Amino acid sequence: MACRIARLSLRLAVLGVLLMIPQPSAAQRMGGAAPAAPGAQLSGNTFSLELIVRSSRGGLIDMAVVTLTTYTGQFVGQATTKVGQARFDGLQPGDYFVRVSAAGYQLYSKEYNAMGPGAILYVDLEPKDPDSTEDSAPAMPILAPKAQKLANKAADALRANKPADALSPLEQAYQLAPGHPYVNFLYGVYYSETNDRPKAESYWEKALQIFPQHMNSLLYLSDALMRDNRPADAVPYLTRAIQLQPNAWRPHAMMAEAHLNQKEYDEAIKEADRALDLGHGQAVGVPLIKANAFLGQGNKDRAIAALQEYLREKPDDPAARKLLDSLRAPAGEPPAPKP
Repeated sequence: MACRIARLSLRLAVLGVLLMIPQPSAAQRMGGAAPAAPGAQLSGNTFSLELIVRSSRGGLIDMAVVTLTTYTGQFVGQATTKVGQARFDGLQPGDYFVRVSAAGYQLYSKEYNAMGPGAILYVDLEPKDPDSTEDSAPAMPILAPKAQKLANKAADALRANKPADALSPLEQAYQLAPGHPYVNFLYGVYYSETNDRPKAESYWEKALQIFPQHMNSLLYLSDALMRDNRPADAVPYLTRAIQLQPNAWRPHAMMAEAHLNQKEYDEAIKEADRALDLGHGQAVGVPLIKANAFLGQGNKDRAIAALQEYLREKPDDPAARKLLDSLRAPAGEPPAPKP
């Protein structure tokens, strides 16, 4: 079989997003919407998001609970609509999920890519079927302000690759909230950064025992299992992640990698295509998974096409360029050396 590209690891990309946690404003922590003009821009690199919540049959909806999380489920803020409006300030550009629940209406959940300094999102809620017995998905419990501050300090240190600086605030946060999934998740990150994989996995598993919908822990635990050459063990966690957030591209990309590592090439290509459809320009490395899968199938032409797609976005990747050159070379001839 042709030489394979090194395994695509999404962990660093995921970590960079997970730990860049915007702080909820005081109004958001209290569950209220701060009064401000819709779409108003803020200074610096932060922005505001204004939501208008309406019934699909017409009219604004009051007392709807709007929860904003990162794409992996980390809590950012929560607000209750007043005259159908809710607002979040101080947000960083990136991917978010908006979740809206209101009595008598179906749960609304949608990915929102925040790139501009200010925006308005219109949310139309559908009335709930009166015969439906389906319950709304539970929301992650909110940390008390002091514990949240300590957890954020630990997260900042982990994001800066300074696990030693994260330990003290993390220990204090754990004393205040030992049963909170996010604190346990951060302990997992800490032990991962200090190369204690068994402890890292144990804290992510504990976070999931406390709150099975904790997306961060699902993804990190899945990645740890794949790093340990246990892709089959990662699949159930990735399946849960996809069920929780089917429109997030990273769980599909990681699932594609898990299938690839089990030589399930058709499934790997299917999941990679789904990741590319959802991630658009963000899923830059996913064509590498497709290229590996096509090579596994013996489909040289499609592997070349996938590599070309990847190199359009990452032209300076020497390993991918070398593999492409080797695939293009005539049979029995090594690729020409570069001048």
